[in-house]
Amino acid sequence: MVLTYFRQAWQMMKQQRLFSAIYIGGTALAIATTTIFAIMYYVKIVPIYPEYNRSSTYYIDRGEMSKEDGSSAQSSISYEFARDHVLTLRDAETVTLYIDASWDDYYLSDSQGHSDIKVANKPTDPAFFKVFDYDFIDGAPFTQADLDNKSHVAVITDALAEKAFGTAEGAVGKNITLNFIDYKVRGVVRAASPLTPASFADIFTPYTTYPGYDEYWRPNLGSFHTLVVSDNGESLRQQIQEIERRYNTSQDEYKLELYSQPKDHLTQTFNYSMNGDYSHIGLFRDLLTVLLVLLLVPALNLSGMISSRMEMRSSELGVRKSFGATRGALLGQVLWENLLLTLIGGLFGLVLSWIIIGATSGSILTLVNDWNEDLAGEVTVNLDMFLSPWIFLISLGLCVLLNLLSAFIPAAISLRRPIVTSLKEK
Repeated sequence: MVLTYFRQAWQMMKQQRLFSAIYIGGTALAIATTTIFAIMYYVKIVPIYPEYNRSSTYYIDRGEMSKEDGSSAQSSISYEFARDHVLTLRDAETVTLYIDASWDDYYLSDSQGHSDIKVANKPTDPAFFKVFDYDFIDGAPFTQADLDNKSHVAVITDALAEKAFGTAEGAVGKNITLNFIDYKVRGVVRAASPLTPASFADIFTPYTTYPGYDEYWRPNLGSFHTLVVSDNGESLRQQIQEIERRYNTSQDEYKLELYSQPKDHLTQTFNYSMNGDYSHIGLFRDLLTVLLVLLLVPALNLSGMISSRMEMRSSELGVRKSFGATRGALLGQVLWENLLLTLIGGLFGLVLSWIIIGATSGSILTLVNDWNEDLAGEVTVNLDMFLSPWIFLISLGLCVLLNLLSAFIPAAISLRRPIVTSLKEK
């Protein structure tokens, strides 16, 4: 029966080409808009390269120190706090430390001493490449000995290797000059995207080579972000609360506030207020609301078109009613016929969303970000952001939802008419 409905819909598409073109075009624009919106949040939520451990990754990267006189300071945590407390947490499978060096300018120097290639540097440790599953094209991460000895070594991306050496092959063992300091390349990894800011960089260096890495300007506050991979986030949170409690009871000068850390990936990504209330259910409710709004306007337009079309088909449906067709069967026919048009429009919309993202060099995906605004126009988009089964399923679900929103009500109203009334309109 469904195949029969699709055959009828195909014949009607050929007979009513203008209606079909407008319907498919409107659907394509609606699906393209919502698919781009879905991809924006897909890259934030779903495990993608190289952040495959998002479901078990926890963040400890902010703190506040306050005094009784009302003065306070908020910042990243200090190296001393990370070393003495975070690195010793029970139930932590892997812990990595890195410095957010995005405020610093880093440039590559060529053989003539010219510095005209700006790069993103992430001072970190060897465990970084265990937390984030980077694909090593050549070489390996720098070692703990490199970190302890403050060795000027680096892991670079294949994109940076091509800029610096003309090819990603054979870069291991060569020197790369960063802000007029030579670093020996230990490994080359497949580049990630700036859309994954926790893991993204062009070059990774030992944090011990970063000037003043172990300095702090207030107790427990410094330059470090820490990520912990664990299957027991609640245990980690209780341990951090105990560290906070012990510190606050050990002296009277300062009060330490760590804001219920560690935070899971969703909380870290979407809770911009450090101490504000946050709910995962609230997040998905908000996203669903935005999604429905994006679909509602085109659904109303398509609903008007379908209502006019139902007026034209009233006599046909009246004849079928007179031969015993039930209202449910006729409603199913209309919905299946419109679903075919919606699916075709959805396919065009999916392709259109890829074209838009490609034409904007991925910068359109940064519209919901408040970081790395200077990277607009330089955003790389990995294939797994496009060719994910989830994106296809989301697009399919949007097509079905749009079909129901636009076709159900006008079809149901039209089918409530008495048979005699429908036949008279013939």
